Amino acid sequence: MSSRPSQLAISTSSVQRLLKEALTYRAELASQESRLRKLEQDTSDEDGNREWSVKQEKQAIAETQAVFAPLREKVLTAAENLEELLQAEQFAKAEVDAAKELIERAKAG
Repeated sequence: MSSRPSQLAISTSSVQRLLKEALTYRAELASQESRLRKLEQDTSDEDGNREWSVKQEKQAIAETQAVFAPLREKVLTAAENLEELLQAEQFAKAEVDAAKELIERAKAG
């Protein structure tokens, strides 16, 4: 029988997951912006849908950018919850150190 993860481990994993999600969205945004630059620089319109492709890429960029503010709020809330948990209970030093590092990363943005 496996032991259940501690509340600290669960909260720490939550912050980690949200930070990873933010990194993934940043990478996606960079990729979309790169594709848009390429589309805008390419003056050929062989298939006749260059304008539509540029519009679609701009829309995708806007949708990705819209994710950042709510995601940032989730990261900060999860980090605050983790911080409160650290203050309320006693945990192993390794768990506490890992949690504190994630809190700092979350607050740094």
